[in-house]
Amino acid sequence: MTAEVTRVSGGCLCGRVRYDADVFLHDGYICHCTICQKSTGQPAEITVLIKPGSLRYRGDAPKYFLSSQGGKRGFCPDCGSRIVWQAILPEDDWMTNLCVGSLDNPAEARVTCHMYADTQLPWYNPCEGLPKFTAADEDEMMAFIRP
Repeated sequence: MTAEVTRVSGGCLCGRVRYDADVFLHDGYICHCTICQKSTGQPAEITVLIKPGSLRYRGDAPKYFLSSQGGKRGFCPDCGSRIVWQAILPEDDWMTNLCVGSLDNPAEARVTCHMYADTQLPWYNPCEGLPKFTAADEDEMMAFIRP
């Protein structure tokens, strides 16, 4: 991880939810967990971590769904666009992340690893040269992505 912070803006498809945040733009990751697959309707989700305390919403904030014991997923209540995964516990706030597709300039993001590769769909193989972590590697995976 480079731990370099970049100021970004972004939002949902309809424009109701808009945000500004400081993110680790060149340290994103591809998450293949089954919750990300279900919540996005895609084979994986690509996200970037947010510098704790830097996320600010302009206009409406997202609506949240508690998707696991550790976090909730924020989405636009009108168009349904996924915006954010937010940690529940304050000590885990470093894991709060934005969906790369919600960034105004998603092409600027870079990914550094695959998470939960043990549930990666066999026909979905982007960025094959990157490190892959499984659920069994969770401690190593969290150490790798932590800023």
